[in-house]
Amino acid sequence: MFRVNDSELQRGHTAGERVLLVALVLALLANFGSAYLILHEYHGLGDVDDGVAPMSAPDIAFLRQEVGIQFVVTLVVSAILVFCTAAIWWLRRRYFSSQRSLHQLKILAHDILASMDRGVVTTNREGVITSINSAAIRLLQVDFDCVGRPLASISRTEVPLLEVYREVVNDEVSVRDRDVNVDRASRVLRLRVDGHPLNDNEGKSLGCVIHLRDVTERMLMEERLRRMERFLSLATLASGLHHEIKNPLTALSIHIQLLAENLSNGHASEAVDEIVGVLKTEVCRLNGVLESFRSFANLQNLSVQPTDALEVVESAIRFIQPQAADQHVQITLLHPEKDLPLVPLDVEKFQQAILNLIINALEAMPEGGHLTVTATIVDEAFRVSVQDSGSGIPPEVQPNLFQPYFSTKTTGSGMGLALSEKLIGQHGGHIAYCTGPEGTTFEITIPCEQHNGNA
Repeated sequence: MFRVNDSELQRGHTAGERVLLVALVLALLANFGSAYLILHEYHGLGDVDDGVAPMSAPDIAFLRQEVGIQFVVTLVVSAILVFCTAAIWWLRRRYFSSQRSLHQLKILAHDILASMDRGVVTTNREGVITSINSAAIRLLQVDFDCVGRPLASISRTEVPLLEVYREVVNDEVSVRDRDVNVDRASRVLRLRVDGHPLNDNEGKSLGCVIHLRDVTERMLMEERLRRMERFLSLATLASGLHHEIKNPLTALSIHIQLLAENLSNGHASEAVDEIVGVLKTEVCRLNGVLESFRSFANLQNLSVQPTDALEVVESAIRFIQPQAADQHVQITLLHPEKDLPLVPLDVEKFQQAILNLIINALEAMPEGGHLTVTATIVDEAFRVSVQDSGSGIPPEVQPNLFQPYFSTKTTGSGMGLALSEKLIGQHGGHIAYCTGPEGTTFEITIPCEQHNGNA
């Protein structure tokens, strides 16, 4: 993010101290040497004897005065040199102290940004990346080497960072809550992008700062809450419809049966028998729809008890195995070698949810294939996944997968996934899925701790 190098700063600090120390010692030695010579010359003038060329007393006094002045000047220069050296030493210490403080601030800023779960990218006014934190590197799947490069080098069609930068810098406005979808293998991430002007203390524009947040889980949670609200409303309606329609439908079924018996005694024609058969079929179908209404509208608390969840999954597979064999679908169950902990479950409701997912997977492979069921413990939660080898779910269908009475098939009520999600939600868990051309995987996650079991 920030290019900080503690070793280079320390090496520069040590080298500077050594140079100053050597210069100080040499300067002091030179000045002390000069002072010693001058002092020696000064004393030598007092020892002039008769063997030396005659000098008048005024000349000797003048020379002694000159030598004394030189000595004083040398001492003053030495003192100034010592003072200047000490001042330079102090300034250098202050300089390196400020450099250390700046270095620590950079490290602190680096640590703060690196610890954020929100991606941060900064640029200058020319659109060159000046910093990027770890979260942005992870979300954008780029390298730290992008620092110093144009923002266009990491901007893509699905994440238009360059467009956000231009709006912020050119229009001097903030860009907020721009959601984009990013494909990551078999999973789609929802990123929320914000852009803000980057200014200094005087308000001068320095560039742009871009924030990226992964709101995938938040959006999924909001969608689940919206679905649960719709489910509750629909459950109330379903309960009323079941009560109002069930009784007339039962009477209709009985009278059709009586009509069929009377017609059979009177040797009715084949056309009449066919009409009666259609009536029976449609009444049975309406009864099935009403039963799905009743199951969905049933908001009673679960009968939860510690359960061997793996045994429930195995039981569901054994139940569906004949149908899978008829469709030439091979079922494989994967699970850890060690025993799994007991999970608080309503066995009947949990098995119903598992069966709905397995039946959907079989319907996705009408010409045969491979079905893999995996059971394991992840983060203190029981997780079971159902993976088929079908052709995947079309993108236009995916938003409606968990909607009640939504189905792409000509048969069925379209309540399987909606009911499964409701049952798993009552267990305090959730259902997720990922899909692609190689098939679809539905994943159920239920916490291992006790849940109240309310809808």
